Amino acid sequence: MPNRTKVLIVGGSLGGLVLAILLERAGIEYWVLEQSVLVRPIGSVIALSPLVLPLMEQLGLLEEIKRLSKPVAGLTFLRDDLSTIGRIVFNDNNRGMDHQKRYGSYDQTLPHPDLYNLLLTHIPPERVKRGKRLVNFKQTETEVTVRCSDGTFYAAEILVGADGAASTVRTSLYRQMKDVKLLPRADMEPEKYKHVCLIGVTNPLSLKRYPDLGLRFSTFKIVLNRNSPYMCWFIPIPGHRCAWLVSRALDESVVVNSGNSDSSEWGREAIEEMSKSVRHLICPAGGTVGELIDCTPREVMAKVMLEDRHFKTWFHGRTVLLGDACHRSAPFTGKGANESILDAAVLASLIYDMPSSNQQEIHKLLKKYAQTRSPITKKVVDQSGKVGALLVNRSWTGSLLRTLIFSLQNTWKYRTEVDKMHLHRYQASFLPFVPDRGAVPRLPQTPSANVIHKDWKKEQERKEQQRQSVLGTILDFPAVAL
Repeated sequence: MPNRTKVLIVGGSLGGLVLAILLERAGIEYWVLEQSVLVRPIGSVIALSPLVLPLMEQLGLLEEIKRLSKPVAGLTFLRDDLSTIGRIVFNDNNRGMDHQKRYGSYDQTLPHPDLYNLLLTHIPPERVKRGKRLVNFKQTETEVTVRCSDGTFYAAEILVGADGAASTVRTSLYRQMKDVKLLPRADMEPEKYKHVCLIGVTNPLSLKRYPDLGLRFSTFKIVLNRNSPYMCWFIPIPGHRCAWLVSRALDESVVVNSGNSDSSEWGREAIEEMSKSVRHLICPAGGTVGELIDCTPREVMAKVMLEDRHFKTWFHGRTVLLGDACHRSAPFTGKGANESILDAAVLASLIYDMPSSNQQEIHKLLKKYAQTRSPITKKVVDQSGKVGALLVNRSWTGSLLRTLIFSLQNTWKYRTEVDKMHLHRYQASFLPFVPDRGAVPRLPQTPSANVIHKDWKKEQERKEQQRQSVLGTILDFPAVAL
């Protein structure tokens, strides 16, 4: 017999973990099925924007996030001789573009593994089932049943595919829909990747050599190479470390099968090969990229494929997609992880207010979720594609367009457009809303009729004390000789 719960989350992505925390707060039964047995600390960086920080505050995570991160001052774009092309500033009140004053907080940047581990500490360990690779699933009028590669079965009222860009839930769902001729043609297109990227996080570096690492604010520095297809990013993070990224726009999009990250094209040998090919590039903070590579543990380096794609189909039956599984974007706008987290906030709020779990109510819930989030994420994906194309355009027209955009920063129109991008600061409708602290108000949001009034920080402290008490009892128990 399958193990049963209300919500089954396949994939321990950031969006999946935030959804788990929200369901935990809501008192809704769930499990997270994660195929990996051990977490591999891939060296990427996350920039949490003012869009999601109110939700993090609502969940009692904001102070911990600030402790692990740096506020972002903005982005500086450089030529390969390190002369400045232009800047995008987030903390300049003189120009009227201070994110904390306008939207309530600065963007916060931190390593992906640090955020991942923080989220995990707020989920009871027994709720996360590791080593659970999904093989397939079957939907009926009353439930959805998942079969894992280890022979175990899990059943739930709702299945959430939060398993990333190469989502096995999406692949299985689309196959089922295609068999009954329900899948749109656009969603039948093969996976095509337009960028390849090498990423890493260094060990602590010398402040004398890299003084930017000692500053309170993190300024992202990006070198746009005029005579090569590579773009280099230097991102200061806490601990006198930097996250770095080297991306290359491919001459032609390539079709890559899901699940081939260990193939000769994307495995360890490929990482070393790409590392050798980019060592000579100018580092945005001075020196070469090779110097950063030499200070980076090999186990936190990765070669990844990037693509901007928005899927039309977000749900069918009792199965729904979240985050990169239904919308993914290259990291040039830094919005992918934020949008996944907002997906989780909207979906959890709708599940909380669901009057019953019959098929009709499930359909209404998932349809409203898709109608709420799909148009917004479509704009984000489209914008990411345009920004990526602009940054890699090495022609004189690309240079002219970049100069024009940087010159618009002090205008009313620019501020208005950025304001529009920060309106959807969703919070969980079933928890007390945190106050709006920015001059630019967020869009109105209706609270649930049954808001949970609890001090979750005190509740977490109580649970931790209880856990320590149980652990102490175990440690104090006299050993038995065998």
